[in-house]
Amino acid sequence: MRGKRRVVELTTEEVKAQIASTEEQITKLTDELKTLKLQKKNLSKDLVAAEKKEAAVKEEQSMKDLAKLLREKGLSVEDVRNMLDKESK
Repeated sequence: MRGKRRVVELTTEEVKAQIASTEEQITKLTDELKTLKLQKKNLSKDLVAAEKKEAAVKEEQSMKDLAKLLREKGLSVEDVRNMLDKESK
């Protein structure tokens, strides 16, 4: 026993038109996919740049906080180095 035969109720012109329409949709969606992939790539680059910028800002703020603390305690950078050298020995 063989498989069922396809029963087609459309004309050849209607089937060809549907095939063409499907191909157009595939082309459109392929272009859209390429655009979205490019957008994702650019956003990934933006993310890396934003993370670096945030890290730099955080580092700068930490340095400002440290400098403020040193001034409040009356310590110089050399004083801190000497303290660290003493601890490491």
